[in-house]
Amino acid sequence: MNTEYLIGFILVAATVAAGLAASSMLPALGSVTAAILAGMLVGNLTSWPEKGKKGIKLCEKRLLNIAIALMGFELEFSAATELGGGSILVVIGVITLSITVGLVFGRIFPLPKRLSLLLGIGNGVCGSAAIAAAAPLMKAKQEEIGISIGIVNLLGAVAIFLLPFLARILDLDSTQSGLLVGGTVQAVGQTLATGLRMGEEVARTAIVIKMGRVLLLGVVLIALSIAFRREKSGGFPVPTFIVAFLVCALAVNILPVPQALLSLIGSVKTVLLLCAMAAIGMSIEFSSLTRHGVLALSVGAGIFAINIALVLGLV
Repeated sequence: MNTEYLIGFILVAATVAAGLAASSMLPALGSVTAAILAGMLVGNLTSWPEKGKKGIKLCEKRLLNIAIALMGFELEFSAATELGGGSILVVIGVITLSITVGLVFGRIFPLPKRLSLLLGIGNGVCGSAAIAAAAPLMKAKQEEIGISIGIVNLLGAVAIFLLPFLARILDLDSTQSGLLVGGTVQAVGQTLATGLRMGEEVARTAIVIKMGRVLLLGVVLIALSIAFRREKSGGFPVPTFIVAFLVCALAVNILPVPQALLSLIGSVKTVLLLCAMAAIGMSIEFSSLTRHGVLALSVGAGIFAINIALVLGLV
């Protein structure tokens, strides 16, 4: 292996290890956010070898594309059969409104449009995983990816405490609470944690709704790939890694894939995603946070609040 690539891989692996150590001490931080933050610290506070850049860039792009493709194995079409009419309305309504508001806020506020859209996608679909999958299609900058993932994970952590409080003061029953949690919380893990704080019945309903949102990730990615490819002339409208994502999703739902193999694929996907996030973090300058951080947090919180209002109106 080329030494320049090997040095970069070692730097990224060490950064991921540091991020995992931090997330184990602060579980609310999340491994993806921790990897980005560790990468930012390495990129801004250390002088890493010039020869490592090729390996870091490879992790940033190629490993991310492979991780996105492997996400397809996590989609379960059977989740759609568990959704009732009201649940489907919540799922489609939240995703549509969240992305639309992200687009609108990107035009209203002095915030990069792609950053605002990533905040809408992360809030509407499935948190950092959706942002990581959508970012390459939009040609988003590293700082936009890092900021949006950090904000969406922060909002998800807030939701764990906020939504049980809201459900209590609004006197929501278990079904209504499950719809609220499943329809608004960003990441799957945060959805489960929030639901369990309110009872197992709430958690079960919330996970069904959340899986419905995750299931539509493929639709969102295809729409994004077509929309952003219009900026270029010619070429296949859907990137190869999105085609691979769809093939993986079809395979796991049609073929009898052993659970042990799915677990292995899931572990590989997680490692590749963390490596990509750490590499992205290395390219983010602290100054970018001061330029967009506060406004981006306000926009992300605004999208989250609007989603909550929508679901409360529907339940």
